[in-house]
Amino acid sequence: MIIKDKNNKELRQGDVINIHQTVNGNNIFIVLNVNPLDIRYGYNINRKYEYDKESLLAPCPFEGETKFEIIKNIKF
Repeated sequence: MIIKDKNNKELRQGDVINIHQTVNGNNIFIVLNVNPLDIRYGYNINRKYEYDKESLLAPCPFEGETKFEIIKNIKF
């Protein structure tokens, strides 16, 4: 499955994303792996995102627009 951000950029391993909203007070997340999807909190790479990862990246159900944005990539 190919996932793209609001700028139509394909999500890749190591991408740092801004979801433009907050979850547990955080809006920056790191994608450690795309398949299977592994998302971590930006402030602590050891803390796994504990909710539905697919819905975090899914388009808004009301507007149909993707909200998250890839802001950089960290190479492993």
